[in-house]
Amino acid sequence: MDWVLLGIPLGIVMLYFGSSWLVDGSKKLALRLGIAPFVVGLTVIAFGSSAPEIITSIVSTKTPGIILGNVIGSNIVNIGVAIGVAAMICPLVAVYKSMKVEISTMMATAFLLLALAATGTVNRVFGIVLSILLVMFVLVVYKLKVNDAEGQKAYAAEAEGETVDTPYYILIILIAVGLVLLYYGATFFVDGATELAHMIGISDFLVGLIIVAIGTSLPEICICALAAKRGESDLAVSNIVGSNVFNATLVLGAGAMLVDIPVASNVLMIHLPVMILLSAVMYLMVYRRNEINRMSGALLLAIYVVYIAVIAMMPSLA
Repeated sequence: MDWVLLGIPLGIVMLYFGSSWLVDGSKKLALRLGIAPFVVGLTVIAFGSSAPEIITSIVSTKTPGIILGNVIGSNIVNIGVAIGVAAMICPLVAVYKSMKVEISTMMATAFLLLALAATGTVNRVFGIVLSILLVMFVLVVYKLKVNDAEGQKAYAAEAEGETVDTPYYILIILIAVGLVLLYYGATFFVDGATELAHMIGISDFLVGLIIVAIGTSLPEICICALAAKRGESDLAVSNIVGSNVFNATLVLGAGAMLVDIPVASNVLMIHLPVMILLSAVMYLMVYRRNEINRMSGALLLAIYVVYIAVIAMMPSLA
């Protein structure tokens, strides 16, 4: 076995702990500086949970197919696996009225990706536009929720009640170590995934779509599963909706600002439609029922399983 392949499991472990320590250190530092839990949840925690995907984009400039595959694959995994499994553990209450802007933005960015992909290349200009759109999204959500206690609830949940007496230098060390682990974890992971692609003769895009997507989505999967187990269903759904918006804007935007990302025809015909399908199914569940029950969770997971099975049986589609 090529030793480079060890970068895949090693990278996953480093990405998981790097993300966890970065979020924990940044969250507590922000709270110690007097920033409101709602703002911490909207910015620090949201950015932190997407940190593995962002760093992976930055270190994947030599294999741009991985960047696009990671974005699309992560969004598919977030809904099909993270929400699907969480809903099967415990039905997820998701009130459409309180998250209308966020979930509508998730749908809008899914169609925006389709429009950008139709041009054949996601370039630097598109990357800048996507990053600006994320800033606008955060500002709009802040303006709408800042005076709405109910609207702040899901964002503040992960930050409220935290102990904030940890010394500043410990928090700074935690953040620094988290960043180092994220960078080298992403590097090892991408190198291992690229070597695997070369060994078994599959595209960089497919490796990003499946292997890298699952690895970088581990924080979201774990957060959703734990939130569902604790009965914090609004946290599980808001985490995924926010993560998908961040992936489609900042993660893809960061990669596109560094390197032009080519888009193959199968991305337009198969993979983006699956991402949009899962997004639309989740949107309708929230819009019509204000919840994602166990049966709905099983449906989301089944769509993902069938999707992966079809790719495995018909690799030409990938």
